[in-house]
Amino acid sequence: MVSSKKAFTLIELLVVIAIIAILAAILFPVFAQAREKARAISCISNMKQLGTAVMMYNQDYDESFPIGLGNSWWQNTWVRNTQPYVKNYQVFRCPDDAVALDSNISWAGIRVSYASNALIGWDGSANSLFGVMGLAQPKSEGGWMGNTTQSMAAVGRPAETIMMSEKHEKENASDWGMGCLLTGVNWWDWNSPGEQPDGTRSVTAAYPNGPNGAVTAAHSMNANFAFCDGHAKSVRPSATNPDPKNRPQDNMWNATRQ
Repeated sequence: MVSSKKAFTLIELLVVIAIIAILAAILFPVFAQAREKARAISCISNMKQLGTAVMMYNQDYDESFPIGLGNSWWQNTWVRNTQPYVKNYQVFRCPDDAVALDSNISWAGIRVSYASNALIGWDGSANSLFGVMGLAQPKSEGGWMGNTTQSMAAVGRPAETIMMSEKHEKENASDWGMGCLLTGVNWWDWNSPGEQPDGTRSVTAAYPNGPNGAVTAAHSMNANFAFCDGHAKSVRPSATNPDPKNRPQDNMWNATRQ
């Protein structure tokens, strides 16, 4: 009895290879999206932990938020002040943040991916804090700032007020000056922009003057934010301040709005 064996033809092999290539082209982006989703979830978990740490700090310090940056302008940052409640500096770094620390400030602790809401504005008589964790430059010491940090009671809409956001920037470090703040102004020669988002700006404007300001939208055009009631969520940065002139009540950076 003669057995017959049939081999694949060249055309059949090419068809199989083509099918595998098509499947790979379909699945690889899905895998990449899944990995990015995992990094975004890890980042928002970081923000949740940091928000909880700040709330714990508030309870220990008469329901006042930590100062974003003390008079020394280094080391005394909100990062340093809240780290004892976190016990882990890795929580301060987003998995999608690939920016290296500026070599000129290699001494300034670790790179940080998040910045406090330190919005500065004119209160009618002086520059003052409209954000949450600001600069320690009080009038009583000859400075130009009014209040330097908010109390929990002063935040009118805590669930809709930003406590901190993402800021993947080379001078954002645990011990370094303006890098760990978002002030809404850029009056210092720190090469560390402090613009809040503004949904009315041109999308082609150079960083940090576009709709996202200095907030880094690292997760499918969104950024992660921690809010003043301790929760965290992903939001398109421009949506946090869609129209400051005509819709000031929707400016999530203004902690004083009611």
